[in-house]
Formats: sequence, structure tokens, C-alpha cells
Amino acid sequence: MPTNTKMTENIKQLFSKMNDDTRQEALDLLMTEFQLKSPKFIKNNWIIGGRIPEEHQERIVHIFQNLLRVQLFKINEIKVNL
Repeated sequence: MPTNTKMTENIKQLFSKMNDDTRQEALDLLMTEFQLKSPKFIKNNWIIGGRIPEEHQERIVHIFQNLLRVQLFKINEIKVNL
């Protein structure tokens, strides 16, 4: 079962743009969404290892993009309030 390399690289890139809180939220969401037990498994095998099941890749991109939008919004909100 070959994985979509371009999509997995995109997911890695999105994950690398997340701060620690957003990363943790992403791992928690993926555990819930795909009924997985270990955030370490998701991070090491799926994201770092690039072995994301192809049927989940599009959904993960969507989740990560939304989390990054929220992260950016929070950062901008903090800047405005300083």
C-alpha cells in the first residue's frame, strides 16, 4: 500500500509549524478521530515516519490546517492585547 509522498510531506510541514500546545491538540484529535491509543505512535510512525494510511491523509491535512489557523489567530490576539 504506497502512501502519497507529497501529502505526507505536506502533513510533516504543517506539523512542524505548530507550537507545542497545538501539536499536543493535533495528536489528541488524531487519537480520537482514528481510535488510536498512543500519541507517540502517531508522531513517530505517521508523522515523522511518513507512514500515514492514505485514506486518512486528506482528513489529517484538513485538521492540521484548521489547528494552524486557530494557532495564528491566538498569536495575533495576544499581539493585539499587549
